[in-house]
Amino acid sequence: MEDMSASIIAICEELADAKGQIPISRLADAMRLLGMNPTDQDVGTLQRRALSVQSMQDDNEDGQLALDSSQFGRLMEDALAQWLAADQAQQLLHDFQVFDKDRTGRMSTQKLVEIMKISGNSFTELELEEMLLNSGVEGGTVDYKDVVYKHFFGARSRSALGDWGLQHRKPDPLQDASALREVAKMKADRGKLQALLDGQAAHSTAAATLHDMARLKEMLGEEQEALSLYLRALEIREKVLGPKHFYVATTLDSIANLQDRMGQVAEALDFACRSLSIWERFFGPEHSHVAKILYNLAGRRDFVGDLAGSLDFYQRALSIFQRVNARSEVADALDGIADLKWRSGETDEAILLYNRELSIREELLGVEHPEVVELREFIASLHP
Repeated sequence: MEDMSASIIAICEELADAKGQIPISRLADAMRLLGMNPTDQDVGTLQRRALSVQSMQDDNEDGQLALDSSQFGRLMEDALAQWLAADQAQQLLHDFQVFDKDRTGRMSTQKLVEIMKISGNSFTELELEEMLLNSGVEGGTVDYKDVVYKHFFGARSRSALGDWGLQHRKPDPLQDASALREVAKMKADRGKLQALLDGQAAHSTAAATLHDMARLKEMLGEEQEALSLYLRALEIREKVLGPKHFYVATTLDSIANLQDRMGQVAEALDFACRSLSIWERFFGPEHSHVAKILYNLAGRRDFVGDLAGSLDFYQRALSIFQRVNARSEVADALDGIADLKWRSGETDEAILLYNRELSIREELLGVEHPEVVELREFIASLHP
């Protein structure tokens, strides 16, 4: 057992009886202590694998089917590796979906590789190349679900062949330390074992499930329940991943957008500003995605009466949109700034800004487009 993770060794030592045997009925307990959230089907599958171990003990001192600590540990290592692989696949899919704004299910190979590199996955250049070759590239884009499924679960994948150790990550230090702490608590107060096992929800998989449940509740119109689920997901993600992880930002964004619809604009602004600080760190302060967040935040600041803050955010967004030549977004930002100037009594400055916006919209939409005509008439109404 020397080469096993410290958490698995500690759990085996804790669950073993005087003869060093562990009943297979404790598999579910061990899985939860390692941070997994197994279903009954997961536990049943692992128990059947335990029963196939040829050298399994007939029973332990309590008459239960049991494995020795070494066999039990190896079984748990394999179960953990498979669970981590599935978790990694789920996280990758979520990463891609976050950036697939049009929900096409496809993205450029360059964008896919960029996301995989910045999302904390330790793929080598060779692995990335193999993943793209196996998925089939069409017109410079790939079906990202196909990439993930073939890599983790395809017939030729190492996952399908059971070769988990060569490819998939080991428990990270945080997870290992968490499991060790839980074993220490068990030793300190064995009467709380079941409560401890039932409370093992602080893992990214549990948070992802809560987030998905919240999104479903939101779609069904059950907004207050959705908000409660989002907040629980946020608490877990901040605890497990840290307050600056982009999964935390995606949950903060979901909370802010929901609170906007619920009329809780001031609260939404707070969550959105927290999200902005993460995205700025993630993308860099001059990225187009950051500009879109700044633009949305400017509107929220305007709604709560913070005109100076709103103007600052619109101007920051405008600067980025101009730099990346996002013409439509430049026009939107100009409109926001012009509206603030007009309401502040700076009519001449507002007219100049509106005319800049008009020039862009005429170029993009045509001079006879209804939006262009409406804007032109509005500008005319501002002249004395």
